[in-house]
Amino acid sequence: MNTRLASLSAVVLVGLTFAFALRFASAPTALPASAPAEVFSAGRARAHLEHIAAVPHPVGSRAHREVREYLLRALREAGVTPEVQTTSAINPNLGTGRSLPGATVHNVLAHLKGVEGGKAVAIVAHYDSVPTSPGASDDGAGVAAMLETLRALRTGPPLRNDILFVFTDAEETGLVGARAFALQHPLAKQIAVVLNFEARGSRGPSLMFQTSPDNRWLIEHLARSGAPVQASSLFEETYRQLPNDTDLSIFLREGTPGLNFGFIDGLMRYHSSLDDLAHLDPDSLQNHGEVMLALARHLGQDPLEPTSTGSAIYFNVGPVLVHHASSWAVPLALLALLACGAAIAVGLRRGVLRALGVLKGLGALLATTAGSVAVIHAAWWLVQLIDGGLRALPQRDAYQGPLFIAGLLALTLAVVAGFQALFLRKVRRAELAAGALIAWTVLGLVTAFVASGVSYLFIWPVVFGALGLGWRWREPGETLTSRTRMVLAASAIPGLLLWVPLVPNFYVALTLWLVAVVTAVVAPWLALLLAQTVAEPVRLGRTVAPLSLALAGVLLGVGVVQERFDADTPRPSSLAYVLDVTSGEAYWLSSDSEPDTWVSRVLGGEATTRRMGTYLPLLPRDVHVAPAPLRPLLAPEVRVEDDETHDGLRRLTLRVTSRRQAPQLQLQLGDGTPLRGLSIAGHRLEPEAVTRVRERETATVIQYWDAPPEGLVLEVSVPAGTRVRLRASDLRFDLSEAPGAPGDQRPADTIPVPFYFGVTDETLVSGVGEY
Repeated sequence: MNTRLASLSAVVLVGLTFAFALRFASAPTALPASAPAEVFSAGRARAHLEHIAAVPHPVGSRAHREVREYLLRALREAGVTPEVQTTSAINPNLGTGRSLPGATVHNVLAHLKGVEGGKAVAIVAHYDSVPTSPGASDDGAGVAAMLETLRALRTGPPLRNDILFVFTDAEETGLVGARAFALQHPLAKQIAVVLNFEARGSRGPSLMFQTSPDNRWLIEHLARSGAPVQASSLFEETYRQLPNDTDLSIFLREGTPGLNFGFIDGLMRYHSSLDDLAHLDPDSLQNHGEVMLALARHLGQDPLEPTSTGSAIYFNVGPVLVHHASSWAVPLALLALLACGAAIAVGLRRGVLRALGVLKGLGALLATTAGSVAVIHAAWWLVQLIDGGLRALPQRDAYQGPLFIAGLLALTLAVVAGFQALFLRKVRRAELAAGALIAWTVLGLVTAFVASGVSYLFIWPVVFGALGLGWRWREPGETLTSRTRMVLAASAIPGLLLWVPLVPNFYVALTLWLVAVVTAVVAPWLALLLAQTVAEPVRLGRTVAPLSLALAGVLLGVGVVQERFDADTPRPSSLAYVLDVTSGEAYWLSSDSEPDTWVSRVLGGEATTRRMGTYLPLLPRDVHVAPAPLRPLLAPEVRVEDDETHDGLRRLTLRVTSRRQAPQLQLQLGDGTPLRGLSIAGHRLEPEAVTRVRERETATVIQYWDAPPEGLVLEVSVPAGTRVRLRASDLRFDLSEAPGAPGDQRPADTIPVPFYFGVTDETLVSGVGEY
């Protein structure tokens, strides 16, 4: 085999490994409704979504009630007797304490009893949506998958353990339904494992991104179940550092172990009106369901007693979930150090490597990474400058995300190849590879000690890369035999299998806004890959760099051309009407960075930019504000129910009622209130929570959804003689009551800002009083 044919064979080997890794990183193909009864079918689950995700169904809405009634009918038709847990609940432990969420919740439960009983596997998804979205993905996919999984389970014999299907309510309002179930329902004590299903997009594979502490036994079960899931301890390490929460957080806080699953691609549709049935990828629904059914059957037959202790490091290699104890991380990192050190020592002794050249190779990796970050940052800034609409997107992503991601990845490859071509004038190819392996060895050692779940990404490429270098020392010089070229390409396969499935998820999870951060991770991998696999006569500066640069130009150019606002890819635009009945003032508000023509016309020429913390206490940034006509709308009524003082403590009981029947009440005690106790809807805060509320610099916001018609009861305890200042607001998430009903004139190429990404279509009426 001549050198050119060998180089081509090496490229083919790398390409086939790429394809293999991507194939098993994708969601399985959706099965039609005609699939065998015992398997999961996205086609059958989709039929449920036609009812569940027809329209937005936030807590307290008529559509929300209709979805609940559909769930009850579907469960009865499946042959089980459902239960509705109706109660009030609050969640004082959410996030940083800026808000105290609460709601009247209606959790729906379905209980498949096992042969032995006593222990249960809980499958959880929430059936409420945000006000701006039909919720086909978030979390209609999880709910529909539960209904189809229940049906499939009933085609077989009863399992050993109970399977409890928990359709939680009020997740979007602050995990309130899950907390009500975990703390108030007797069945919660029976649960041995929780499987929670979520979505932060409309497509992509179902990722297992969070587990409970001491997860080794759960990971062993996940691997044995045969569930087609992408799982990585990297996800767990990363998610642990984020402020995000799902319903699983509630169960973990109560000490119940569990696994969290979700698909995350398609962020532009998340919480928006585009999270509908038409945009949900059926393959993602199929993936959710196959994972759910496989784990239900596997765990349903298991004693559910932990057989292993400690935490695990785990990752996919094709269709196999590899896992081992996290205590192995340091020994494996030391093995990588030994392998790297031995390979470099042999190369230095044989004269194939030069010490200064190896140090330059290490410097080349650092310079290549820094240069790549700088170029990608500048490139994305230029793309946004050319296509100004990208800067208007509150999600800080793009509709043409796949094109932009592919283009930026190709540009990163071009920059890495270009930098390596420059350094090859001073160093040998083997020295580039050796320098890169040193950096990766250091990263493997550091992560083994501080973030063991990430360490495998560095350790195994180093071990196999060192073996490849050891083989390379058999031949002096830059021209290698065909066999050595193939060995070097083969030594890159483990790194490819580990990294290729993850790289797209890096871009998707962090969004294009943080593309420079992603590049800082991806560039060193590409640098090691090129140093391992590219040998003479291939010239990086004449082949890989220009071809990748041309591809990047085409992909980014097509992305810019196609990134246009229309009815299929609308621009999110923000508009709210605020009426303060106490001050007699009204405002138009918009959180858009650059208001579009429609919003600008409503705002008029008197708009200013400032904070509006009085009415938007959870939005810590400036918004566009303009005066608005007054409307005869009523603020919430606040009535004193009881007022008594004992032992130097005043207990004031207030009843707050929305006279507009608005779905959300927003209550703010005055800054500096010397709070000694607080009870919301009969739920008294623990002393630690009261202290946290009292010591915040800005007032904590109570947000209660679907308050009873007779009103929400609030009990405030303060030192005797203290006056209590309370601002009471209620919110409706539309503009039908605003002057001129501007929502009716919204252009077809715009949509309300997705919930939690800014101020969405809403009408807020507020008043303040002292009691």
